[in-house]
Amino acid sequence: MKTVRRLDGWTARTLVGAAVLLAVYPSSRLTAQDSQFGIRGLGTPGRFETVRARSTAGAFAPFDGMSTLMEAQLADVTRLTATAMGGTSYRNTDLSGTKTSLRTTRFPMLAFAEPVLGRLRIAGSYGTYLDRSWSVSLRDSVLIRGVMQPYTDQVTSDGAVADVRFAGVARLSGHFALGAGLHLLSGSTKVSARRVFDPVNGDSVYQPIMQRDEVRYTGIGFSASGLVDFGPTLRIAAFARSDGRLRAWLSDVLVSQAELPRAAGGGVRWAPTPSVRFAASVVWRSWSDAATAGGGGGGGGVGSFDTFNWSAGAEVGGGYSPLRFGVRGGRLPFGPGATAPTEIGFAAGTGRAFSEGRALLDVGLEHLRRKGGGLDERVWTFLLGLTIRP
Repeated sequence: MKTVRRLDGWTARTLVGAAVLLAVYPSSRLTAQDSQFGIRGLGTPGRFETVRARSTAGAFAPFDGMSTLMEAQLADVTRLTATAMGGTSYRNTDLSGTKTSLRTTRFPMLAFAEPVLGRLRIAGSYGTYLDRSWSVSLRDSVLIRGVMQPYTDQVTSDGAVADVRFAGVARLSGHFALGAGLHLLSGSTKVSARRVFDPVNGDSVYQPIMQRDEVRYTGIGFSASGLVDFGPTLRIAAFARSDGRLRAWLSDVLVSQAELPRAAGGGVRWAPTPSVRFAASVVWRSWSDAATAGGGGGGGGVGSFDTFNWSAGAEVGGGYSPLRFGVRGGRLPFGPGATAPTEIGFAAGTGRAFSEGRALLDVGLEHLRRKGGGLDERVWTFLLGLTIRP
């Protein structure tokens, strides 16, 4: 019996390359723990929104004090506040007739904020910037000793890139607030690849090959934002953010890097009465700058697209149990086709205050549908958030 334990080129560097070059690799079956639209790119972007904001489909993210989309709205925080959230998603995907059902649980955000020195607020947060958890099966063949040998590769990645934010906000007047943030991107993924050769005449001629490694990520970004109040009913928000390069390290060796997007956006909130509030927001990101093939910079990697996303929603109720709802739409940054995948979503939720407003419990339900490149994905997500204001 012939045995091959290691093929030429099957090194740790090749393993990392396999993890980031899936955009151009033929596949026979894809399964993922998170959205399959993130497999062919840098990952699935996180949402910088609390449960309250996501229950309005993101419309209130520029005006929600604990959402991390921007910083200036922290000016509304009047005392020490901490929040955390979790979500469970039920995902159904259809890729050219191949259907998959998945369930995932995430804890995408933890944040705190506190007033200091009168009109100054400081805040810190930890959230998901890119989710990189997936598993992919690949079918191909390789020439060994003059004979083509079919095989199956199982490539998996488990981990994420986190956004650790430090922010400061100053209310310069009763109608204007200005904020800025420093973003440290960090995290890791456990990447593994297993190659299994097809039997020959019912006999396993070649032994399986297994490789495991841990990839570490680093990056840095900066953001700034502002809020302007036009009387008691109208508020306008705007923000901008620039992230540098996301660097991937394997045993302290730089193995790949990719440009991260610039972002800009804003929103408007109108509150005709204290118990009725409407909001809308837009966000643009230059994801086409991202080198999805793991190269050394920009140039628009394969399957990466600029995104423009919008949302509109409302919050009704002046007490401790408001009703929230909203709709969102736009494009996704990565996909299997030549055009950007699209997304449409609906959300609703409510909340409940306890201990005279010192504890807030928020619940939400979100439904998303994503389409592009022959892939159709439908997601239901149950959201739960807890905010403490001692």
